[in-house]
Amino acid sequence: MARHRKKREIYPQRERWDDLGPAGRNLFISRDKQLQARQARHIRLWMRVVLVLVVLAIAVGVVFFVAFYMVPYFHAEMVLPSAEASGSSSLSSGDNVELPTYDSMGLPVYADEVSLFVINQDAPADASYVPDTVEAEGVQVESHVASALEKMAEAAREEGLALTFTEGYVSYEEQERRFQAEVNRLMEEEGLTTVMAHTQARLTVPMAGECDQQTGLCVRLDGNPETFGDSRTCSWLRSNMGQYGFVFRYPADKEDFTGCQEDLTVIRYVGSAHATAMQQRSMCLEEYLTYLGNQG
Repeated sequence: MARHRKKREIYPQRERWDDLGPAGRNLFISRDKQLQARQARHIRLWMRVVLVLVVLAIAVGVVFFVAFYMVPYFHAEMVLPSAEASGSSSLSSGDNVELPTYDSMGLPVYADEVSLFVINQDAPADASYVPDTVEAEGVQVESHVASALEKMAEAAREEGLALTFTEGYVSYEEQERRFQAEVNRLMEEEGLTTVMAHTQARLTVPMAGECDQQTGLCVRLDGNPETFGDSRTCSWLRSNMGQYGFVFRYPADKEDFTGCQEDLTVIRYVGSAHATAMQQRSMCLEEYLTYLGNQG
């Protein structure tokens, strides 16, 4: 006669019996343990949800950064302003300009065709040459020079020194007027002949078409050329302007090369690398150009 086993009563509201393993052994799980297990599952689920949301937020942030910052930035850097074509080969000729690299000061490094373009007695220009100019620090300069000039002026202000510029780009017509005025003065005040007055005038006021200020790469500072060399401004320039790409255009004892007497109130942009090389070799621009030509 079969024996009837008494059926075990289970109260799920309080605890649970689980059948585990092939031996059919029962494991008693209390209600507290069940609640803890359920809470642990919920926590793991929410952690996964939070992790997914964080990853999505980071991905969206990266997409917005690339779309609204990086793409416009590189687009602006690659689209350089091209100057209008002129009748002669010059900085404003419309030739394609390569994307510049940057120096340690964060300033663009331009090709030699830009930074070493010069107008002087050996490389004259006619009235048709007009550079692409912008205003910087109160004067008109060739557009490539503006950022360097502004950064140098700001550095000087941070050290309590105000650089005051009185002129930048000088047109062919304006230089012609200035030269003729000096010739007339020499003839009237010193009694020089026309030929002698022209010769003497070129030492201080270059003829039209022979003045480097027509490039827009030169600027003149406020000051008396005869005493400017002893000023605090000149001392600061000697120590600092090279890192911004500037040199003295008409330094002392270089008249045989520049064709002009010393005038430290005129500084000229050549780029930081060339400025450093010129300072190390104590060369003016004409000497340096000759030096580079001999290296080739």
